[in-house]
Amino acid sequence: MINIDKFINTRKRLKISQMVLCADICTQATLSKFEKHQQVPAFDIMIALCERLGLTLNDVFPINVTARQTHNEEVLTQAMQELFYQNISQFEQLMSQVEVDKLLDNEQPMYQIAQYFSSVILKKDCSAAKRVIKKINIAGLNKSHKLLFYAITSHYYYQRGQFHEAQQAFEDVWRYQKETSTVDHSGCQAAIVYLLAQYQMSIKNYKYAMMLATYGIDLANASDSTYFLENFFWLLVQASDTWHSQDFIVNEMIENARVIAKIHKNEDILKKISQRKGENNNGNTQG
Repeated sequence: MINIDKFINTRKRLKISQMVLCADICTQATLSKFEKHQQVPAFDIMIALCERLGLTLNDVFPINVTARQTHNEEVLTQAMQELFYQNISQFEQLMSQVEVDKLLDNEQPMYQIAQYFSSVILKKDCSAAKRVIKKINIAGLNKSHKLLFYAITSHYYYQRGQFHEAQQAFEDVWRYQKETSTVDHSGCQAAIVYLLAQYQMSIKNYKYAMMLATYGIDLANASDSTYFLENFFWLLVQASDTWHSQDFIVNEMIENARVIAKIHKNEDILKKISQRKGENNNGNTQG
């Protein structure tokens, strides 16, 4: 049973209003529905809310839903979450805790997909990615992991200069993704759309990239999650640079990206925002 009373009592004891508690995490309506026993927010939102109150998930969910998980499954679940937040240092630390020789058959796909994502998207190491591909039983992946695999593969092909294959992988994934009607809370759906949008940025198809980024933001709203949300805003900023958008709109998107990246500890986006600010300051000084 969910201990919502402990959550509410802690918030009131700390004299934190709903508005203050949910700032930069979720909407006040989401928090209100939770406290009224109407709806449980997405996993990442609950973690952030509990952390702000100094609580753990076990304080609010006293029945340990991970009790039946193996060590590897628990670590991999957390690692994938950090990967989708792009908290790279935490992701790598968790991946180092995986006991590879004890991985069960049902744990292998998540481990391999995480390795593949890291090799292609984070490290851009095609040699390492090729070694991972050989180990993946693609036919045995569930639908989300299979689409994520091919979304990553579009970037793998692009990095290898196989542009026709990259485009084909993109088109196949986007076609099947558009047919997906269920809301995915695991983060795979957001990761897929982000990779598709980033691919379009790579080939300088900026309008298509903006469309996909906007679609990603809509998905985040529908699932009430923040996976890759800062990336979608940052893609809109980058695409907006290709024509003259109004400064106040671009600045708002930058601020949205900065706030969410700070919550996720996404150093890559924070670094890009800082560099942009420095370049703008230098330009203004020179002007």
